[in-house]
Amino acid sequence: MTTRFNPFRPGQVVPPGLFCGRLDEIKAIDHCLSQTKFGNPRHFLLEGERGIGKSSLFFLEAVVAKGDIESLSGDSFNFIVLEIALEPQDTYISLIRKISSELRDEALKRDKLKDLSLKAWEFISRIEAAGVKIKRDDEKVDEGLLLSNIQHDFIQIIKSLTLEDGILLLIDEADQPTLNCHLGRLCKLLTESLTRADCDRLCIGLAGLPGLIAQLRESHESSPRLFETMDLQPLEEDERSEVITHGLDDANKKNGYKIIKTDEAQSALCDLSEGYPHFLQEFAYCAFDSDEDNVIDLKDVTTSLFMENGAFDQLGRKYFLQYYDAPYSDDYRTVLNAMAEHSDSWVDRTTIINESGIKSSIVDNALRALKGRNIIMQNTQRRGEYKLPTKSFSVWIKTKNIAEASADSSGPSLFETGDSDSSDM
Repeated sequence: MTTRFNPFRPGQVVPPGLFCGRLDEIKAIDHCLSQTKFGNPRHFLLEGERGIGKSSLFFLEAVVAKGDIESLSGDSFNFIVLEIALEPQDTYISLIRKISSELRDEALKRDKLKDLSLKAWEFISRIEAAGVKIKRDDEKVDEGLLLSNIQHDFIQIIKSLTLEDGILLLIDEADQPTLNCHLGRLCKLLTESLTRADCDRLCIGLAGLPGLIAQLRESHESSPRLFETMDLQPLEEDERSEVITHGLDDANKKNGYKIIKTDEAQSALCDLSEGYPHFLQEFAYCAFDSDEDNVIDLKDVTTSLFMENGAFDQLGRKYFLQYYDAPYSDDYRTVLNAMAEHSDSWVDRTTIINESGIKSSIVDNALRALKGRNIIMQNTQRRGEYKLPTKSFSVWIKTKNIAEASADSSGPSLFETGDSDSSDM
């Protein structure tokens, strides 16, 4: 079979044309943009597990904010969009450096802004020209002066805007740096300075793992109050189906011929994913690649799950390497399996012993080893309680076990749906 375009995108940002679901969140963010356009900015924050779709939602909203596509409400926007992603080593100064670099690049694209003197960028450029490594020698830099400079730059640009609605600053991976980044403090002080200068046309969007709000609070006690917070959860059933439908529609257009799937295959893919977008994209991608007759059926799905470097291996190595790094022992894996039945909730040692069917001494050894490798977490408030770090980790473990049992036909079938008629796209 000749090589064909596979429309699914495991581990990648989904482009706006293929984005599905999140209608409530999209409407809320569009509202934030509308209010900012009117000079009454509302900022937003997305929290969710890795792979839940935060970056894809950012991508969509960046396109909407630039005016490339219309918003759900029918409003049209024209924002200057600054997009940065943070890293664990980022500090307060490198954070401002990233923002000022984006601000400078966007200003240079516009005739009426390109000649403006941007103090933050000039300040950092002088420091670097003098040979000071700002990521290592932050104590040599006047942070107060740098903050004043970036405030000046935003005020200067916003006051110079004529056709644009304002500025949208998107900060992805906002949970990554330590407290030395002072993200909450920067957001608080920057927005307050814009309000005092009557330049309230900056909208800030943050995205990060659960716990981001707590990090902001440690940086500045009142900074979380700036944001409308949204907790991204797994996709609903109809949204999962929509992902597959849109993907195959895209494949049919680009490949020039029709590829369909059976209802059984679609149900299996949706059920396997439990609504996690990165699961769904991986399962669908592998099933698509396993198909050889342009009809994606249940056999294609099941074959793709357990083949060498198949879907479960791909997800495990990309997201749950700790499962493979666990001390090699069937008993230790059994402990993880028992904990997975409780999602990411705390479960006590006695329950783990009873549900795993393993001797208490072996369970104790397993808990020590798994905790030592940061594969599980221990409750510091209550003795003898443990949990898996994320819901998606528990979903992956449970789904893998059920699918393996189903493939061996010795356990419950994950794929008992209805008929096997093809669903025409």
